[in-house]
Amino acid sequence: MKRRVKMVDVARAAHVSKTTVSLVLNQIPGVRIAEDTRQRVLRVARELGYEPGPALHQIDPDRKRLYGVLINEISAAYPINLIEGMQIWADAQGVQIVIQVTGGILDHEAAALENFARFGVDGVIYARTFTAIVEPPARLDAFRHVFLNCRRADGVGVAVLPAERSGGTLATDHLIGRGRKRIATITGDPWQLAAKERLEGYHRALARAGLPRDGAFEAIGDWGHESGFAATKQLLELPDPPDAIFCQNDIMARGALAALRAHGRSVPADVAVIGYDDREFAKSLEPTLTSVTLPHVEMAERAIQYLAAGTPSGDRTISVRGELVLRQSSGG
Repeated sequence: MKRRVKMVDVARAAHVSKTTVSLVLNQIPGVRIAEDTRQRVLRVARELGYEPGPALHQIDPDRKRLYGVLINEISAAYPINLIEGMQIWADAQGVQIVIQVTGGILDHEAAALENFARFGVDGVIYARTFTAIVEPPARLDAFRHVFLNCRRADGVGVAVLPAERSGGTLATDHLIGRGRKRIATITGDPWQLAAKERLEGYHRALARAGLPRDGAFEAIGDWGHESGFAATKQLLELPDPPDAIFCQNDIMARGALAALRAHGRSVPADVAVIGYDDREFAKSLEPTLTSVTLPHVEMAERAIQYLAAGTPSGDRTISVRGELVLRQSSGG
């Protein structure tokens, strides 16, 4: 008997992630995927003889197990990891997820929830691309739901979030453990929750080690390469420049490494550098970049597992900790 072709087979042959295959073959609206990638996935699926499963209206309502996912956008590595985490769990459990991309617009979210009601979903994951405080539509309360990578300002409901303070502390503790005394940080956009909490973790680690806080050592970036380069240049111009820099994402850390190289500083001998997110390119930089992981896949699995276990009750925030990945840039 011929084995049925699965999405994982298409992904392997097309050299893309299974999530990308799912997004293309399920024609998820609002997703930015390069046209050549989309066409390659469709071509490989045809060549392998991939046959999709039944459409939603074809599933026996007494047998289907269906979960809805509301997310503001799918355009970068982070949301893809969130979707992949839920897809891994759904595949293992033999259930389906329906994804609605809303742009974070309340009217679009309300319309998506009406669709979920017609589909008869068993629960809803309300997700955000970047960690955020949200004000969801009132219609969400009609469903069992869990917040993923976001939470309400009033703390109502069950939310699964990355342990950002813990991550900031972990990164700074590592640099302290390497004997660094003048540790600077380059933050992301100050208004973002992740930047605020990673900075709080940095402050906590300095206080525990008895090291002073110096506002001049807290440069503000915008998560981009150029801001990491500019902030590092600013730090190097200080009378007593830092001997370590905690960059609050890997892209700014890449900019920091470029600035240090341009100014003739050796990494990690002169200045140790650590990033955050553990992006794929971190292990191919020169030197390779020490980083703290952003545990999106585990967060997504935890959220949908919690939702599937029963009716979420009470108000609870589940914090998922990242891990330190040691590489050359910090002397690891």
